[in-house]
Amino acid sequence: MRRRHREDEDTNIDMTPMLDIVFIMLIFFIVTTSFIKEEGIGLKRPSNTPPNQEKTEDPPKVVTITINHENQISMDDRIIDSERIGANIEAKLAEDPRSPVLIRVHNDALNNSLLSAVDQARAAGVDEKKITVARMTN
Repeated sequence: MRRRHREDEDTNIDMTPMLDIVFIMLIFFIVTTSFIKEEGIGLKRPSNTPPNQEKTEDPPKVVTITINHENQISMDDRIIDSERIGANIEAKLAEDPRSPVLIRVHNDALNNSLLSAVDQARAAGVDEKKITVARMTN
């Protein structure tokens, strides 16, 4: 017996209903999606007018503590004892409580000296945001 290969006309798939469903789903998702307006960062734009030449307030004086490669601690170009850092900072803060503290540390200095200076600055009442540590090589 011979088999005959018949070409079936039903082998073609009609994609029209499927496309209709996809478009209906697309419209559904677009309509039901809630759009949120995201807020950006508020920027203060400069004005066109020239700034006032007068400053109403002086900027705070920076309290600088320097730790050299031999772990000597100095403040205002005078050597101080590591136990007296907090007292010296308190004296400077009595003059201007807004003063930030800059701790300059040599790369060869011990970390204990740095940690002691930072702890004593915090104990003296300096806000953590106002304490800056800078490394120096020479």
